[in-house]
Amino acid sequence: MKRFFLKYWWTLIVALALLMAASIGATAIMKPVLGTALEILMLLDILALIVSQIVLLCNKKWWAAILSFLLSCVVFFLLLIPMVMVSLFTPYPDSFGKDHPIPEGLEYNIPISRAAELPAADSLDADTWLQLQEDDHQGGIYTYTLYYSALPAGEVFLRCYEVTEDIPVLPIALVRNDSRVEIDSTAAFSQVVGGKEFIIHYGDWGDFYAARIEVWHRNAVTGEETKLLEKIYRVEGWMR
Repeated sequence: MKRFFLKYWWTLIVALALLMAASIGATAIMKPVLGTALEILMLLDILALIVSQIVLLCNKKWWAAILSFLLSCVVFFLLLIPMVMVSLFTPYPDSFGKDHPIPEGLEYNIPISRAAELPAADSLDADTWLQLQEDDHQGGIYTYTLYYSALPAGEVFLRCYEVTEDIPVLPIALVRNDSRVEIDSTAAFSQVVGGKEFIIHYGDWGDFYAARIEVWHRNAVTGEETKLLEKIYRVEGWMR
């Protein structure tokens, strides 16, 4: 591995350029799964570049280390600009909501407005209570408030699936899941999460579909993950 970094450090820069270019294409044609995979590969490539530069410096390859750093910066910033522009200004026709109509007869909940006052929480349903609120101006941006009975310290996060095909509409990996909240231990029914924001990207504004919102807990000591509750909501995607 050391020999590779010393001799072929430049291949990591080429890989970074190719991955970023491919990510721009994936973003432009709205391929979220492919885009996520490419972003993970880019992060791994950047980590490898950092290791490569450390190896070069430790072996006194000063000019190679400097050149590697400068070329990496040039590639990253030159391709970051079109990536951001494509992400912000390309209209993304996303037919996910139209392709997954809400099944007839399905019982579901509707998120309330962020401007509305939260209804009173109670512990009648096995000491659990979950409420989603939606941004009044940009559909697909939600907050959730959770009341629950006693829990050990750890993390609370959501997993969301379209109900007819079980397609994840939130990133499953915790590092990408913006619904994650670190919590201290609780002793009784109480508010565990209050107004934590998360975004559903699948679908367009007004194209509603049904999603199963699952609330999960990860124990800080054991790492064990436990599903606390689930609730079906009518949701829509955020149009970037």
